Amino acid sequence: MRVGESPGTDFVRYLIWIAFSIVTLMLKNNAASQKGLDVPIVIIFFVVGLVTLFLMIRKYVREEKSFSDTADGFLYSLVSNIGLVSLMIIMVCLLRIMVSYLQVTGKLPKFQNNDVSSPDQKVFLFNMVANVFIIAIQQQLVQTGFFFNYFFRRSSSYSAIMGILLSGIVAGVISLPGSITQFMMMMALGWCYALTYLYTKDEKMSIFVAMVSAAVGTIII
Repeated sequence: MRVGESPGTDFVRYLIWIAFSIVTLMLKNNAASQKGLDVPIVIIFFVVGLVTLFLMIRKYVREEKSFSDTADGFLYSLVSNIGLVSLMIIMVCLLRIMVSYLQVTGKLPKFQNNDVSSPDQKVFLFNMVANVFIIAIQQQLVQTGFFFNYFFRRSSSYSAIMGILLSGIVAGVISLPGSITQFMMMMALGWCYALTYLYTKDEKMSIFVAMVSAAVGTIII
């Protein structure tokens, strides 16, 4: 369990991490269009995204040292939790594929603020790199890492259940959904990420599942 600071300090700090993730996502959403990439905004996105991501990771790693049970290395943790991690990857991928199928068949509307499709291959490559290696990591640090670190420290069933439910809501909000349907999808994905984090007690595992989910989501747009 983390050696916590005052609730007010944790809350203010959490709002800063949320602001970092939202600003980065807004820049990403404005960097690409059907016509191609807006190079100045792309540059600003990578500068802002990488700097804020560095600050978030550095802070989280420092806070992680105050836990009594420091997380294991990535490969050891992955092998130790391969069953749950594999199940979560299957679930998030199936959810994204199902939603995409319903959109293609006209049973669900297209998401307004989703990644744009463009004949310019650079747009796809940009979205892939941005979504997988910056956006997914930032959002996981916000919706699972810092979230459970600051607000749900107790080891109890009530804390775990409420933490998972509220973490999903945070996941839906910080994705800047353009519709209730998109919010619900991102919330459901957030529940999977939160369950992964609580089961494995390792933020790297929830980030890994989120990165795979982001990659699949980018490909099937």
